[in-house]
Order: sequence, then structure tokens, then C-alpha cells
Amino acid sequence: MNARNTDPTPLATGQLVVLRDQITSDVDAFLHWRTYGEWRLWDAPWEGGSDALTSKEELEYRERFVSRLEDEVPSPRQRAVITTRVGKPLGWVSRYGGKDNPLVWFVGIDIGEDDYLNRGYGTEALKLWVNYLFANSEYHKLCLDTWSFNPRMMRVAEKIGFIPEGFQRHMQFWQGEWLDLIHYGMLREECEAKR
Repeated sequence: MNARNTDPTPLATGQLVVLRDQITSDVDAFLHWRTYGEWRLWDAPWEGGSDALTSKEELEYRERFVSRLEDEVPSPRQRAVITTRVGKPLGWVSRYGGKDNPLVWFVGIDIGEDDYLNRGYGTEALKLWVNYLFANSEYHKLCLDTWSFNPRMMRVAEKIGFIPEGFQRHMQFWQGEWLDLIHYGMLREECEAKR
């Protein structure tokens, strides 16, 4: 077992949270979040999350999770676990994209522990993630998309310096309502000016 499985180095540390690589013991939290948490109501709920896993599905998930820990990790990371300062896993941050436009990434965040919502943990985690990505890459821009039914994510994005760049009307029909896809962006120089 390599050190990454049990003793990760923090990628970024704030007053409330730490961003770090996944470790083997995180599997229990991630299994819990697959079937529990308010985050499932806001992060593309139409994709359908599991309400329960069979014993076989849980075992397969655990095996895949641990197996991925052996993969080489990119720099900068594609994802990180959000924990409290004392190590309790709270959720995750991620980056994706870059294929069609190699100097632009999209970022995402989910807080899986309901008791930590609306208390600044997600805002600090996303700010740390943005700073980490710009500090460890040559990327010019980070983008964030959210849905019109998620004003909490819009507030977090704007609070840390993302600029609203537009929206696509009626991109998803959900529970009898058409939702708009809201686009945000932050340029490297905008991030550096806020430091």
C-alpha cells in the first residue's frame, strides 16, 4: 500500500477546510454520499442517484475506489477531497474539460455532509481549489456552470470572484419546470488581483 492510500499531503489548507487526495478510508464517506445528502438535490438530480446499493454493488464500488488510488495522479489534480481541519471528509472539488479548449477548465464542488452546508465550508473549499489550480498550471480561465434552481451555488461563485457570463435558456426540464444553465468564468488575472 502506498502512502497516498493512508497519509496524503494537503493540496491546500484554509481556516475551515483542507483539500487533499483521496485515501482508502474515504470510501465509507463516498458510499454514504451516493445514497444520502442534500447535494443530490442540486447536482443534476435528473441523472438519478442510487437510493440503495446491493451488497454486491457496494463491494464493487469499494474495489474500484481502492483500485483508483493506485493510478498515477496528475498535477494539478483533477479532484480533491474536502475535509475539516481535523480530517472529517465533507465532500469534493473537481476540474474537467480542457480537450476542446486546452487553456480552460470547468470546476465543480459538492458538500456531501448536510450539517456543513451554509456555513462557509463550500465557499472556502472552492476558493482554495481555484487558487490551487491557477497556482499549479498555465491555464488562462476557469469556468463554472450551475442551474437556475441553485441560487446558493450562484452566490458562492460570485462571492469568490466568478463573473456571470451568460446563460442558456431552458436547457433542462425538471419536475415540471424548464431550467436555465448559468455560466460563470474567472480569468487568471482576476484571481491574482483578488489575492
